[in-house]
Amino acid sequence: MLIYLKGCYTILGKIYSHSGKKKFQFKVSLKNENEVVVDIIPDERSAEAFFNFKVSKEMLNILKTDICDGRNLSTKLKGELSEMTFPLSQATRKVLSYIKYGLNCVSLSETLFSVKGTYWSIDRIKWKQIPMILHASIEIKPIIPLDKDTANTLQDYIKNGPEPFLALRHLHRAKEEMIPRYKWIDATIAAELAIKEFLIRKEPKIEILLLDIPSPPLGKLYGSVLESCTKERSPKLKEIAKGVEKRNKLIHRPKDVNITSQEAIKYVRNIEIAIYHLLRLCYPEDPIITSYYKMIYPEQKY
Repeated sequence: MLIYLKGCYTILGKIYSHSGKKKFQFKVSLKNENEVVVDIIPDERSAEAFFNFKVSKEMLNILKTDICDGRNLSTKLKGELSEMTFPLSQATRKVLSYIKYGLNCVSLSETLFSVKGTYWSIDRIKWKQIPMILHASIEIKPIIPLDKDTANTLQDYIKNGPEPFLALRHLHRAKEEMIPRYKWIDATIAAELAIKEFLIRKEPKIEILLLDIPSPPLGKLYGSVLESCTKERSPKLKEIAKGVEKRNKLIHRPKDVNITSQEAIKYVRNIEIAIYHLLRLCYPEDPIITSYYKMIYPEQKY
C-alpha cells in the first residue's frame, strides 16, 4: 500500500533570508527513488521532507499499532523501515549542503540538522509517528584526576620537563570533534606528529632529517623505524597504516568518503593507544603515563 511520509528536522545554524518568503521548496530526485520534496523554513530553523513509499502489509500493521520503538522489529522490517526514512534525511541533507556551500553559509553547522521525528499518513491530514531505530555511538573518555600525587608529578614536569607532546593537542581535538571526517584527519595528524616528536627526543641529532626531508610512510615509522630504536613495534601498526590510507582519500579525493561515528571513535582510540605507547617507551618511569596507558589499553600484558 502507498503511504505518505514526512520528516521533521531542526536546522543547526542560521540561514539568512531577506526576501520575506517564509518557506522555500526544493525537489530532490534520488537514485531508484521517487521524488522527495523538501521545505526549508529559515525563520523557524526547520525543514520538512515529504516522500511516498509503498509499504508491505506487515509494515502497515506495525505502523497502525502506534509503537514508536523499532528495536523489537525483525531484521527484514528494520530494513524496510530504513528504506522508508532514509530518503527523507538524505534529501534534506542534500538541500542543506547546497545552501551551506552554494551560498557560502558559514553560519550553518556542518552537521546541518537534527531529527525531530518522522511520520506517516494515509490521507496527508492525520500523521502518526514512525517507529524509531536508535543508533548510538559510544565513546569512553578515561581521565586521571588532579590529586596530591598527580599534582606532585605535574610540579616535577613544570620544573624539570618534559613538555607534553604537541601531538596531544590534535589528539584532544580529534576526541572532541563530532564530525567523523575531521575526527579521522586530526587523529592522523596526531599520529604523524607523535612519532616525529618521539624520535627527536630519543635521537635529537636526527631532527633536521625528520623536519626538512620527506618522511618515510607512517606505517614504516611506527614499524621498522620504531623497532630499530626500541625493539618494539607499535601495538596499533596495522590500524595506523589503514588509517593513513583512508585519511589520504579524505583529503586528496574530491568525492566524499563515508565514515561512521563509531568507526572514527575506534580509530581515535587506536591512535591514542599508539601515542601513549610512544610516551611509555620514552618515559617508562612516569606514573601518569603508565597509569593512563593501562586505562586505555587494558588488554595489553604488562
